[in-house]
Amino acid sequence: MDLTIVVAFLLLTVPAFVTPGPNNLMLMASSAKFGAVRTLPHMAGVNIGYPLMLFLIGLGLGEIFTSFPALQSVLKYLAAGYFLWMAWHLLGLKMGVDGGAARPMRFFEAVLFQWVNPKAWVISISFISAFMVPGDNRMVSLLLITLGCVLVGPVASIIWIFFGKQLQVFLRRTGTEKFLGAILALLMLSAVILFLV
Repeated sequence: MDLTIVVAFLLLTVPAFVTPGPNNLMLMASSAKFGAVRTLPHMAGVNIGYPLMLFLIGLGLGEIFTSFPALQSVLKYLAAGYFLWMAWHLLGLKMGVDGGAARPMRFFEAVLFQWVNPKAWVISISFISAFMVPGDNRMVSLLLITLGCVLVGPVASIIWIFFGKQLQVFLRRTGTEKFLGAILALLMLSAVILFLV
């Protein structure tokens, strides 16, 4: 990869990872509810699961969905169902470990979640299409793309976890947990509508 391609990749990677999406919203909600430390396994699962998914797609898994578009539709509707379920549960959000879900997402749950995360699929296929070099350097470029995600992803996650922790303090003081839950549920519903349309 030449320097121009690396700069373009980094310019796209930072906003792609920092903007709201299912991973970031769930990390923020988990941090707000359970605290930053209990959210770390979830964060690790996201930041290992996503680069692994991207790498496997780069090796050719994406071609399966090109050959069998029905599988992509199944994935899309499974993701929509999961997000609707999450939105429903976010409506009853209460801060602290005594309300709502009993625990934060576990490491392997977060790793597996990447496979039904539409933003992760879109970003993976976009990055691979735009930045993977054909021919002999294909594997090197795939490894560099994956490395870029490994480096940028945790920084974005920490930002959202920190924001979630600050939000937890604010919400506990003001008692506005249900308001946050409604906003997060609305964001999840918006995401479902956008990727189903």
